[in-house]
Amino acid sequence: MTQPTPSTIAGAALRARLAELWERTGDRALGELAAGRPPRPDASIASAQEFADWTGTCLMAAYQRTRDDAVLALLFECNRDSFLQAIQQGLRRTWLRIDPQDVLQEVFLNICRYPTRFDADKIDAFRNWGHRIVRNTLLRALKGQARHARLRAIDEETFQPEDLHNPRPDRAASDAEDAADLDRTYVLYLQLYLFHFAQLSARERMVLTMVEIDGMPYRDAAAVLGIRPENLKMVVFRGRQKIQRGMANQLARAAQDAGAVAADRAGRLPVRAPVRARSPHGDLAVDAT
Repeated sequence: MTQPTPSTIAGAALRARLAELWERTGDRALGELAAGRPPRPDASIASAQEFADWTGTCLMAAYQRTRDDAVLALLFECNRDSFLQAIQQGLRRTWLRIDPQDVLQEVFLNICRYPTRFDADKIDAFRNWGHRIVRNTLLRALKGQARHARLRAIDEETFQPEDLHNPRPDRAASDAEDAADLDRTYVLYLQLYLFHFAQLSARERMVLTMVEIDGMPYRDAAAVLGIRPENLKMVVFRGRQKIQRGMANQLARAAQDAGAVAADRAGRLPVRAPVRARSPHGDLAVDAT
C-alpha cells in the first residue's frame, strides 16, 4: 500500500476546523478529535499518524451521515497530497499522458457517489478505502485513454479517432438549452427563497444571514447575539423550516393552478360543427364531416 504523506493541514489549525464542523454537524467524534481525544471510548491515539487516520475515518463517517460540503472539503484537504502521490506513482509506469489532477477530482467524485459503501469499522478504514478508490479510478482512466489512443486502419488509410473529449454540435446545443432552463429555474427558486426570507422576523433574518451568508460559526454568532449556541441552532432550524414550508406550499399551489388552467382550456376546445351539403342527386341535405 502507498504510504500516506503528511496532510497540508494539521495541528491546531486542523483541530480548529474539526471544532467548527462539530458545531456545524453535531458529530460527537469530530468534537472529541477537536479536543485531542480519541473519538471512541475503546480507541486510543498514540501518534500523529493515528490521529490522521482517525480524522479521515471520522470525517468520512460524518459526511456519510450528513452529506455536508464543509465536511467533504476538509476531507479533501487532509487526503489530497496522499492520493495525488499514489496517482503520480501509478502514472510513472505508463506512457499514457493523463493529468493527475483530473484523476484526483474523479476520485473524490466517486467518494461523493458511493458514501454508503464506506464502513468506519477501524482506525484506518478511510485510508484503505480511499486508496482502493484511487487504484480503481486510475485503472479506469488508463483503460479509457488507451482506447482513445488506438487508430483504426480502413482500406490502408489511417483515420483519427473520434474526439470524445468535446461534445458533438447537437449535444452542445442540447446542453445549452438545458443550461438555459436550469438558469431560469434557479432564478425562480431564488426569488421564492427571497420572498419567504422576507417573511421571517428580523431576528431570524439576522441569524440566517450571519450563519448562511457570512459563514459565521454557531459559537461566534451566538456570542454576538448574547444567546446560547443551542438556542441559536433552534432559531436557524425554525427559520429554514419556515422558508422550506412556504416554498413547498407556494409551488404546490402553482402546480394546482396550472393543472386547473390546462383542464379549463381542454374543456373549451371548439367542437367542429357539422357542415350542411347538398346531395348531387337532388335537394337532400347531408352532414359532411
